[in-house]
Amino acid sequence: MSRNYHIDRPELKTPAQAARERLDRVYCLLPKLESTKDKHFDRNALTRAVDASFAFVRKYLPPIHWFFAAMTAVLMFLYAQIVAVTSRFDSRGAGGWPHIPAPCVLALWHRDAPSLLVAFAKRPPKVRTVIMIASDPRGDYLAMLCRMVGMGVVRGDSESGGREALRQLVNELSNGACVILTADGGGPARIAKVGAVVLAASVGAPLIPLAADCHPAIEERHKWDAARNPLPFGKLFVLIGPALRVQPLLDLPSLEEARGRLEVTLNRCHLDAVAAVRSS
Repeated sequence: MSRNYHIDRPELKTPAQAARERLDRVYCLLPKLESTKDKHFDRNALTRAVDASFAFVRKYLPPIHWFFAAMTAVLMFLYAQIVAVTSRFDSRGAGGWPHIPAPCVLALWHRDAPSLLVAFAKRPPKVRTVIMIASDPRGDYLAMLCRMVGMGVVRGDSESGGREALRQLVNELSNGACVILTADGGGPARIAKVGAVVLAASVGAPLIPLAADCHPAIEERHKWDAARNPLPFGKLFVLIGPALRVQPLLDLPSLEEARGRLEVTLNRCHLDAVAAVRSS
């Protein structure tokens, strides 16, 4: 007489599934970490008024919003192409730009994003790159612009859809992409948030600090990040910093240590890039 035995076996997890689980565990620590941070930072009144106007138009007059978002993206793309063609370019660091490893997490300060976009237009990486763009209305034209220069886009930020956006980025990393995050997205400027280190630790990918600068530039001093926008016939510079290996994040001290290490390294890269672009 034969007997059929049923043996329960644990379900095999893909690397992406395991990484998403690690991400979810670390994400539970974030409210405790954020409760220790300074809550007094806010954007100025003019920026808040502009953001509120954009939000109103996107909600109640969506055709107008998307028309102007598309037109802005096209104009910015054409401008980036002009700057890319007329600018001199230099890069330092392991391999130099655009030779970046994949998968990896690239982290930079928000002020450097315009220079990096032009670097993409001038010398696009051969690996698939994906960038995280805020979900607010201002981010709509930026998302279009990034797609035009060859990036993939995931929408989300700390206030809207951040967890799901990070889960999508985990999938992209697991499929061999390079993910780009502005470490201080949303402000304050040059104070690293934890998204980049959480992402790198979850997947086990190298975390690479990057700095980009230009000269001459139009500097938006009224904005929280003081973004520098390259001008034609100038100089572009990209510095690729040393890769950081982030160990598994098990508690608040390890999370804060990794965040602080990224912040220190990014600030060092920033100063080196500023000095390099002005000395040439």
